[in-house]
Amino acid sequence: MRNTGVNSRRYERLFGREGHFFHTMTVSLARVRWLRVLSTAIAVIVLSFVVLMFITAGYACASAYQARGAPDQSAISRFAAQISPRLMPWLECFLALALSFSVGRKSKESSTAQGLFIGILAGMLGLALALVFRGHVSSSSLIFSCGVALAGFIGGLSGQKWPANK
Repeated sequence: MRNTGVNSRRYERLFGREGHFFHTMTVSLARVRWLRVLSTAIAVIVLSFVVLMFITAGYACASAYQARGAPDQSAISRFAAQISPRLMPWLECFLALALSFSVGRKSKESSTAQGLFIGILAGMLGLALALVFRGHVSSSSLIFSCGVALAGFIGGLSGQKWPANK
C-alpha cells in the first residue's frame, strides 16, 4: 500500500522514486578513488609543513642578512614556535580547498565525495599531529578540523562545477 500524501511527495522530491538517491550514493562511493583521496590528504599536511618551512627559512635568511653573519638560532626557534600553531590550521584549510578543487576538476564522478573525504582525512591527520606535537587536542583544533573537512567538501563541489577542459 502506497501513501500518496504530502509526505510521500516530499520524500520523492528529496530522494527520488524507489530510493534512487541511496542507489546513486552507493554507486558514487564505489567510484571514489581512495588512493587519490589518501595521497591528497597526506599532501595537504606535507605541503602545509613545507610552506611553514619556507617561511621559517625566509625569516632565518632575513635575520642572517641583518646580523651580517650567522643568525640567532634561538630567535629562529621562537619564531617557528610562534607562527606554526597560528598558521598551520589556516594552511590546512586553504590547501584542502585547493587540492580538493584540483581533484574535483580531474574526476568526472563523485568529486564532491572525494573532496569531503580528502577534507575529513586531512583534518584527522592534522588532529593526530596536534596530539603528537602538543600532547593534547584543543577545541580550536577540533573546530579547524571541521573547517578542513568543509573546505574539502567545498573544493570538491566547486571542482565538479568547473571541470577541466579536455
